[in-house]
Amino acid sequence: MKIKNMIKYLPAFVFLGFIFAFMILYIVLPKESFSAQEKKQLSEFPEVTAEAVMNGEFQEKLDTYLSDHVPFRNTFVGLSANYELISGRNGKKGIYLGNDGYLFPKPTKDGELLHKNAGFIKEYADCSDIPVYMTVIPSSGYINNDKLPLNHEEYKDKELIESIKPELGENVDFVDVTGVFEEKSKDKQLYYKTDHHWTSSGAYECYRLLAEKMGFEAVNENSFEKETVDGFYGTSYAKCALWWVSPDSIELWKNKEQPEYSVNVEIKDGKDTKSGNSYFFREQLENDDKYPVFLDGNHSLVRISNKSAKGGKLIIVKDSYAHTITPFLSQNYSEIIMADLRYYKQDISLLAEKEGADAILILYSIDNLANDNNLSYLY
Repeated sequence: MKIKNMIKYLPAFVFLGFIFAFMILYIVLPKESFSAQEKKQLSEFPEVTAEAVMNGEFQEKLDTYLSDHVPFRNTFVGLSANYELISGRNGKKGIYLGNDGYLFPKPTKDGELLHKNAGFIKEYADCSDIPVYMTVIPSSGYINNDKLPLNHEEYKDKELIESIKPELGENVDFVDVTGVFEEKSKDKQLYYKTDHHWTSSGAYECYRLLAEKMGFEAVNENSFEKETVDGFYGTSYAKCALWWVSPDSIELWKNKEQPEYSVNVEIKDGKDTKSGNSYFFREQLENDDKYPVFLDGNHSLVRISNKSAKGGKLIIVKDSYAHTITPFLSQNYSEIIMADLRYYKQDISLLAEKEGADAILILYSIDNLANDNNLSYLY
C-alpha cells in the first residue's frame, strides 16, 4: 500500500524536487551581467524603494531579473526557439531560418519615417556647398531571395529604394547598388549568414560603384591580402536563438602596398577618446560578435587619416555598414570623418564647414534608413 501511495505521489515529489533544485541553483550560481550568445545586457537586481513597490515598478523589474538569470537560461531559450521552428513558426522572433544556414531579419516595411528621412537629406543637400553622395544598401533577404524559406513576407527593397530617389532631389548624387548586388550574389557571398551586415566582399563591390560616381580609382581587389577569422556569430544568430546554426567567417582585407603605420584612427565618444594605427581592432576578435573588429564598432565620431592617400577629406554620415567599407574608401581619401547620428547630436553642416570637407557620403542600409529618427541632425 505504501509503495502504491509513493507511486501515486511520485509526479508531485519530482515536481517539488525540480523546483527545490532550481531554487538552490538560482542562489548558488554566479549571476552574469551579459549574455554573449544573445548579445544583450542582463538586468541587475532592482532597487527596493517604497515608491517602486507601491507603483508596481519593483515587481516588473524583479520579473525581468528572474527571467534574465534563470539557471541554464541559454538552453531554455534555445529549446523555445527550436520548438517554434518545428511547429511551423519560422520567423516568430523576427528572424527567418533560410537555406544553407542563412538567417534573415524580416523585411522592412514602407513607412512614413523612410520618406521623412529622404526629405531631411534633400533639405541638407539643397543647402550644401559641397557634393553630397548617397547609397542605400538592400537587405540580405532581398538579395539572397533564393535562400529564403518557403513561407516569408515579401522583401520590397528595390521598390522602397526607387520610391525615395525622386524625393532626394537633384542635388543628391545617388549610387544604386541593388542591380549589381543581385548579379554579384550569384558568385560571391555579399552578406553574412548569421548577421544582417554585408561581408568585406559586399562592401568592396559598393566601394567600386562609389569610385565610378565620386571620381576616384578603386584599388584592385588583387591588391588586398585577405585574412580569414572563423567563429563569427552575428546579431541574427543572437535574436533567433537557434544555437546549432554554424558560425560565419569574417575577412580582414589589407592593402599589401599600403605602408605600415600610415593609418591613424581616432575615436571620440563625448569626452572619451581612443586611437589606433589600424582599421582593425583585433581585441574584438576575442568576442563571439566579431563585427566591431572594423573600426571598433559604433561611436559618435571616428576620424581616419591615411598619409599615403592622395584624395581630400570625406565625411560619412552612416550606420554600422560603413565600418566595413571605410577602410576601402580610406585608400583614396587622406582623411575620413565618420559621424553616427545616433550618438553625434550636432549639425553635420557645421561639422563639414569646420572641417573643410570636400564631399559628404550618406550611407545607410534600407532597414536603418526606414527606422532612424536622427536624420534631422543633418542640418
